[in-house]
Amino acid sequence: MKNNVALITGGAGFIGSEVAHLLAQKGVQLVLLDKNQDRSRELARSLQSDYNIPVMTMCYDLLDKETFIKVRNDIQSNFGKLDYLVNVAAFYDDEPGFGCNFEFEGYDAWLKVFQVNAMAPFFLAQSLHSLLLESNAPSIVHVSSIYGTVGPDHSIYEGTEMTNPCSYSVSKAGLNQLTKWLSTVLAPKIRVNTVSPGGIERGQPQSFLESYYKKTPLKRMCRSEEVADAILFLLS
Repeated sequence: MKNNVALITGGAGFIGSEVAHLLAQKGVQLVLLDKNQDRSRELARSLQSDYNIPVMTMCYDLLDKETFIKVRNDIQSNFGKLDYLVNVAAFYDDEPGFGCNFEFEGYDAWLKVFQVNAMAPFFLAQSLHSLLLESNAPSIVHVSSIYGTVGPDHSIYEGTEMTNPCSYSVSKAGLNQLTKWLSTVLAPKIRVNTVSPGGIERGQPQSFLESYYKKTPLKRMCRSEEVADAILFLLS
């Protein structure tokens, strides 16, 4: 994997940064796309210092349709090819109508969730297709969710301010189908896969954690580094 080039959307987030560290250890050159410019630059400096690899940051908004061509042009100018596309970014903004109960979910929030979670992965694949074809072993990995496949048990959220928005689940179900569709259209040259983790532990309320633990054989939640391990395997 050494000297290959990877684009990670949501690259400065919990999962994205874990993926970045694993790929950097393999000598992969990185492009981190994230709205949080400060966090992206801090991570880039750390990766460059620790692993002596090129790390490029992009502060673009996946809600903007002009982003996709900008990303392509930047990667073309700086690297001339792309080997891996890892779509980790998901919509979690403080948007009215998102992160609330069923009766309060909003139309505009639904549109933004689908733009980031389902539409952006398609249009990134479309715009970056020609660059991926320059690779000897191109691979795309999407990060979906267990809630793209199963319905939630809302009882585990009782007594907390946490919710399970319908728009998120439906967008992840769409992402799962996008993977199947792209995997046939881009075959045999480009491989396309999805990782669909369950809940990832990130300081949730104790009452939620205890309810969640009871539903899992391992009696714990997933960890970001475990998702990153699966992504690395699928890219390799």
